[in-house]
Parts: sequence; structure tokens; C-alpha cells
Amino acid sequence: MFRIVAALATLVAAPAMAQGPLGSVPINGPKTQVMTLGSMHLSEHAGWSPAMLEPLLAKLSAFAPDVVTIEGLSGQQCAALKLFPDVTGRAYSQYCWNPDEIIADTRLSVPQAALEIRQTLAAWPKSPTASQRRKLALLFLAAGERASARVQWLRLAPAERRAADGLTDKMIEIITRKGRPMNESYEVAAVLAARLGHERVHAVDDHTSDAIYADVPDDYYDDFENRGKEPALVASLAANKAQIARVVDGATLLDVYREMNSPDGVKNQVLADFGGALVMPSKRYAGRTYVGWWDVRNLRMVANARAAFATRPGARVLNIVGSSHKPWYDVLFATMPDVEVVDAAAVLR
Repeated sequence: MFRIVAALATLVAAPAMAQGPLGSVPINGPKTQVMTLGSMHLSEHAGWSPAMLEPLLAKLSAFAPDVVTIEGLSGQQCAALKLFPDVTGRAYSQYCWNPDEIIADTRLSVPQAALEIRQTLAAWPKSPTASQRRKLALLFLAAGERASARVQWLRLAPAERRAADGLTDKMIEIITRKGRPMNESYEVAAVLAARLGHERVHAVDDHTSDAIYADVPDDYYDDFENRGKEPALVASLAANKAQIARVVDGATLLDVYREMNSPDGVKNQVLADFGGALVMPSKRYAGRTYVGWWDVRNLRMVANARAAFATRPGARVLNIVGSSHKPWYDVLFATMPDVEVVDAAAVLR
């Protein structure tokens, strides 16, 4: 068992070791540059302000991604999850936003709005009017793509950020997240995308993987009762708490991002959480099932991210995800012959 943990840690620390079925083969043109930024969830830190993110945004802007993906569920996946509550449990209520009011106002279903978005972007002018941007923001909202609606909102001149063209004051409160805590999908990804002239971000999270737990017995989760007492996990959580406590401004927040995206930072996280789960005492191998669920979720997330740039060979791609996803992203993308994994720690230096 400990060999498994050690092997996983080695792969995480050196993602370049992973290699796909084609190995290293010539390709037509430059490889696609893919960088994955491991992030803390900003919603957990109420005392922080958007201004503190400026040093991080400056580093990410210098990388100049052509495509930005986020750890958020797409409107299309949420629509699918809603149809199968017996299989995916509480995934819809926990991770999705209910667009019923927007659907009633716009008379557009999620699939209809998604189709209109594709048609609109296919004919998108080089210099869209404010009216066109407001209408596209409305379509993104109807399609359950709130972060992309935020991108359109931010691309409007401040004087044009108003209720018009179908956008209501209530919709604007949703887009601007009035009264809501910060979130990296909005305060980092959407802000960055707007500054770089993008029209959207791509939501690539997956919770269809939750179906793995559809038929487990009610007492299944009892096996995890003592996980919080594991020394490695306790030490990892304490180190993370101390790390976050050092954040007082943008410079110190950027330092934490550098640490989180270093090989050691990622390795310690994997060993504490998933490494510990692999060796967790359980007659039902509950810990190994947990790692299996995590594998499936990340495989599907990476597939969704790959789809977002499959038609843009040679692009620069930025994935913004919770830090525990980063090792899987780096290893999986390193197996793809048309992808070169970019060292996030180097970009943040």
C-alpha cells in the first residue's frame, strides 16, 4: 500500500514523467501550452478583498491564456444532474444554480439558450455593441453559465452596465453576485478573461462521478469517522491554516499561491488526503473507493477542459481549479501528445 502512495507522490512531483500512447511524436505547429493554477476557495476567506488578487492577476495576464477554464458545473451538466437525483444524489442542489426564474423570464430552456450562444458567437462582430453584450450576458445566464455572463458584464463600459435588452435588475444582482463572497471563478477567471478580451470562460467541473456512491449503504460513511485524526491529515490542515494566516495583502496572497503550486505543496496535499485514504482501515475499502471517485471526477474534468481547446491547437490554456485537482490535471495533460504542461510555479515567480 505504501508503495502506491509513494508512486502517486512521485508522479505528482514530476508530471513530465507521464507519457501518452503516442510518446513524443512530431506535430504540425507548436504544442498547446496548458497551465493549471491550483487555488484555495476564496469563498472561505471573508476578510479578503478583490484588490488583493491584483498581483496574481498580473502574473496570469502575463501568461496571456487564450482559453480559461474553471471549476464550475456547466449549465448543460446541471440540467442533466437535475434529471437523475436518484443517481447523483444532492449534486444538483449543492453545486448548481436553479435557473427556473430566468427561464420563465426569457422563455428559453437551457438547451435553447446554449444553442443561441453558439449561433451568436459564430456571427460575433469584432466590435460588438453594448446592446449585443447585454443580450449575450442574458443568454449565458439563461444557459446556466453565470461566470461567462460576468465576463460580458465586465466587458461593458461602466456606463453601459445597466438593466436593458432583457437584463433586469434582479439578473444583474445574480451576475454581479451582490452580497455573495468572493469566488475564484468570478474574481480571478472572469476578471482575467474580460481583461484579455475573451468572450467567455469554460465551466468544466463534473459531478456525474457522484453516481459511484448511488448504491452504497447508509452506514458506508461511518468508515470515515476517524479520518480527521490521521496525523498526516492533521499536519496538512495545520500547515494550510498557518499558510493562510500569513495573508495580509496581495503580495502575501501571491506568495501562498506560489507555495500551493510548488511540487512540494502539491505532494503534501496528495499524501495527506488521498494517500491516507488509500491505506485507511476499512473492510469495504471505503478510502480506495473515495480515491476512485476522485479519479473519475478528474478524468472527466480534464476531458471537458480538453474539449474546450481541442479546436484551438497551439493555444495557451489556463485551468483554475481547487489545488487538490492540480496533480491529476498535470499528470493527465502530460499524457497528451499535443499538450505541453506549463509550470505554474514558474509563471507565478
